[in-house]
Amino acid sequence: MNKLTTTLCGLVMTALCALPAWAQAADEPPAAAAPRELIYCAEQMTPAEREAYRARMRTARTPQEKAAVRQAHRDEMQARARARGMDAMQCEPLRQRQRLRGGTSP
Repeated sequence: MNKLTTTLCGLVMTALCALPAWAQAADEPPAAAAPRELIYCAEQMTPAEREAYRARMRTARTPQEKAAVRQAHRDEMQARARARGMDAMQCEPLRQRQRLRGGTSP
């Protein structure tokens, strides 16, 4: 009986010590859940291509490197759209297309 009581007390103490950590984890959003960047012309890419783009963005350390990756991607997507006979504007988000063509933005 004494061994059972000691074991139960140990379990209760462990659970009580862990409660603040569980409460803190439940209140805060996960650190790895940063908002995802909208990928230019993502609908023209395969899921593997989107993941490769995200990997390149993660490896770019400075804002200048990230801008260079974005610009290279943008150039590639525009060339792909032209090769498919599409208007390069199709890659722009709808709001931006409306604004650039003189329409009203919602």
